[in-house]
Amino acid sequence: MKLSLRFARGLTLPLRHFFCAFAVTLFLLLAVNWWMPPPFDLAVDAEKDLPLFSQPFGAGHTPFSPGMLSTPDGKLANWRAIPGAQSCGQCHLKETLEWATSMHAISDLDLIYDGTVRENTDSAKAAQSHGMEKGRWCESCHNPLGVLTGAVTQANSVQELAALEEGTSCVVCHAVNKSEPMAGNGALEVDINGVFRYAHPALIAAAPKRHARDMRARRGKPLMGQSELCGACHTEIRPAWVNGETPPMNFQDTYDEWRHSPYAQAGIQCQDCHMASDPAGFVAALKRGERPKKTVSHRMPGNNYLLSATALPGSLLMALRGGSPPGINRLYDRAAFMKELSQTHEAVAALLREAAELRVERAVGAPDGETLTLDIGITNAGAGHALPTGPLDQRHIWLEIEGKDASGKTVFHRGRFDDKTGVTHSPAALWMKEVLDMEGKPDLRHLLFDAARLRYTRKPIPPKATDTVRVEIPLAKGVKARDLTVEVRLWYRLAVQDILKNIESQNLGKIDAIIPPLLLRETRYRPSSAKETS
Repeated sequence: MKLSLRFARGLTLPLRHFFCAFAVTLFLLLAVNWWMPPPFDLAVDAEKDLPLFSQPFGAGHTPFSPGMLSTPDGKLANWRAIPGAQSCGQCHLKETLEWATSMHAISDLDLIYDGTVRENTDSAKAAQSHGMEKGRWCESCHNPLGVLTGAVTQANSVQELAALEEGTSCVVCHAVNKSEPMAGNGALEVDINGVFRYAHPALIAAAPKRHARDMRARRGKPLMGQSELCGACHTEIRPAWVNGETPPMNFQDTYDEWRHSPYAQAGIQCQDCHMASDPAGFVAALKRGERPKKTVSHRMPGNNYLLSATALPGSLLMALRGGSPPGINRLYDRAAFMKELSQTHEAVAALLREAAELRVERAVGAPDGETLTLDIGITNAGAGHALPTGPLDQRHIWLEIEGKDASGKTVFHRGRFDDKTGVTHSPAALWMKEVLDMEGKPDLRHLLFDAARLRYTRKPIPPKATDTVRVEIPLAKGVKARDLTVEVRLWYRLAVQDILKNIESQNLGKIDAIIPPLLLRETRYRPSSAKETS
């Protein structure tokens, strides 16, 4: 009996012909996969190829110093051959659009960062010697492709291509061989010159395993799903030669906070929460004792609710984000981007709120006394690192306490945020790390080059821990504690208002806006009923 396959409109094909065609196709695909030529040697020798490239730190230092980035051969990458995110978006549109709304996509273009790094490299006292080159310490994480290609130098021999404006783009993470998270400052070995650059997406489709291997697919490179990958940039240690007068100084310890947490012990990685399709939902499930199924999104929400806030005027938002997003009007239109950005903002706000819990633990003293004393507990219930975390001279949380009498009149108020000036008045408790300059004065502009000493107003709360704050509320004459309603609010703020001065100081324009806080939790307490309501 003769066997055949029947296709549309009555077309038939004998099985032997079908299997023969299939075998030939499979052979050709395997041949393409294994016989493609090796990549060209794209490494750039800074001394030979970029004679004006500045390496002022002496023997033993790399072209990336004082940052900790590296390449397998210690050489720079060829800036002409860097694949941009837009090329990835031709096949991975969903992932590219998610990434375009993330902070990674604008880690160098972010106007607040841009103004601040320029102020550090141009105007800080410690920048008077090799300020631009010292900037590689900042740029290793914020502008890794610029550092890897040699663009961060006084006499620039590298052109600003679109790929070099994409912050921490696809190829940065997807070309990492290894990480040293406790060294920090971008301590990633990036095999950027070894990434095979295919001529056409069809060739990628013909050799998908080769592409997956080149792009460090997690099944072949477990580091892609491990916290060690993230930790290299979420650990910030200023080397001694950036300031020249002080020993190394830790400014950010997010990875180390996670490393000593119950989450690390349980094998829960940074990516599990921050790259989940529903990060807040994932964290909520962990808090319930569940181990939800892992999903993947490239929004990577963290703490920056400001630069995803679509409620801001569009022109201001785009200015703060450093201009139009990569791929706009080529891979997607503005409406699609804004819709995606709105979803990213919701994910950021929800994740931040899921981190904290707030409650009045007890009231001390008689209801008819002259002072009402409350013990208020703030629990880091959902973050796998400290609360708050990151550069804590800017990121901070505080308690606002407002007492109202029986008529609803405010009789006590601490921690009020003034939305006209951006100033918080006498918070009941403030979790922040103060930076003191060489003269012992507090610095509110993130000029880390000149930092001489650090001190906490209150130390950040470790994962699963509770910090109890005792607040004394003096009662005015005739006001009884039992008649009060006490409103307690826990606020988070991305940065202090003074950091915007860097933008104006660097002639980048004037931002006439207030950096708003985000309400994390609130509760009400009535001494008369010894009861609180959220």
